[in-house]
Amino acid sequence: MIVESDYKGYRIEVEAIPSAPKSDRWHADVRMRRLFNQDKPRRETVTCYKLRADLAEHSALIWARRWIDANAR
Repeated sequence: MIVESDYKGYRIEVEAIPSAPKSDRWHADVRMRRLFNQDKPRRETVTCYKLRADLAEHSALIWARRWIDANAR
């Protein structure tokens, strides 16, 4: 699990999940929450089919940063 506590006012949590039972590929769950705000966190599943969990988490972290850059208020 990767946690970035402050990226442009957002907290990002990334956790790798297996793509399917008995599969050797990984996806990642991403939760983004605006700091000091009571809104629900935004949750997305990033489909990346990586061979290792740490690679899937890193790819999802990059995706989350790009999403924040494009959609931040």
